[in-house]
Amino acid sequence: MKKIRTQIILLAFLTISFKGFSQEVSFFNADGFFSIGTQSNRTASITLSDIDQDGDLDALVANGRHWAEQNYVYYNDGNGGFKLAQPIGKFLDASYSVKSADLNNDGFMDIVVANDNVENKIYFGSANQNFDKEFSFGLISPSRNLEIADIDNDGDFDLILSNRKFENEICLNDGKGNFKNIITYGNQSDQTIQTKIVDINKDGFLDLITAERQSKNKVFINDGKQNFSKVIEFGNEEDESRSIDLADFDNDGFLDVVVGNLDSKNSIYFGDKNLNFNRVYDFKTERSTLSIKVADLNKDGYLDIIEGNSEERNYVYLGLENGEFIEIGLREDLKDDTYNIEIGDLNNDGFPDIVESNSGTWNLYYRTRKN
Repeated sequence: MKKIRTQIILLAFLTISFKGFSQEVSFFNADGFFSIGTQSNRTASITLSDIDQDGDLDALVANGRHWAEQNYVYYNDGNGGFKLAQPIGKFLDASYSVKSADLNNDGFMDIVVANDNVENKIYFGSANQNFDKEFSFGLISPSRNLEIADIDNDGDFDLILSNRKFENEICLNDGKGNFKNIITYGNQSDQTIQTKIVDINKDGFLDLITAERQSKNKVFINDGKQNFSKVIEFGNEEDESRSIDLADFDNDGFLDVVVGNLDSKNSIYFGDKNLNFNRVYDFKTERSTLSIKVADLNKDGYLDIIEGNSEERNYVYLGLENGEFIEIGLREDLKDDTYNIEIGDLNNDGFPDIVESNSGTWNLYYRTRKN
């Protein structure tokens, strides 16, 4: 395993001080001991969800991307260990995203898989967690991401697929876990890599915010009838945006969008009441970012940003009161292809932890520790 190159334990460590108060925060990986499995798959993403409903976060691993590989559920032992796992489905898939929700309202968590140009799958859960009841949904398309949300406000979960060079899909749930009704958003030529679902204009209806490769990113406004004809563009059309996340960084009551770009600077686009996103904060260093996430890792009340990069070190940006960030690198010895960053409290200590989905090597996680 290329992760273990030395016997010493590596700590990503930083002390920050402001207003006379000093605090220490570290991101601890134990030299690769904290991993979700020991396989070197082409992992596209890991999603955290309590699959077995025992009160801790389990890991859904999507493998393959353009190639057929096995997806897995890794079960959390309650202390942040993943020593029990099971395959998802009997076939290998070219998968980009695996997520979970109770789609048919039977009280059990179901698993949804978004694939690249092969059938997308739903595996319905049961008391024995076999996930052997399987259905296809959506169109066979080059799907890159999956979100689960109640788009039509009817009390059940719908499935939203982000597709590259293909119209994006919203598969509406009939309340029983059937998804035959499909509506689309975006154009056939769009290269949508990710969609975030949020009521960005505060009208009570969920809107769609997309990361677009080689075009401006977009906000699709929901008119309440699941029509998304009003589109607001933002960002640089020459950027290859691979990931977005949303949060109110400046505490003005309006959501801002942080964008992770491939081979250009990442940026925060600040929202306002008119959804203009004209005010921009650019990161200082140009990187090849495949995934970007927002969380308050050190629980100091200021939002932090986590950056998953391609063939270079991953970074955390700790937010400060003045709106600036302090940069801290994760493991200096690693320059992997981190396709996705996921955040969740794996060991139930109250602090969000960092999970890396790495292609061609081990998937690692870092425990956030405040000393």
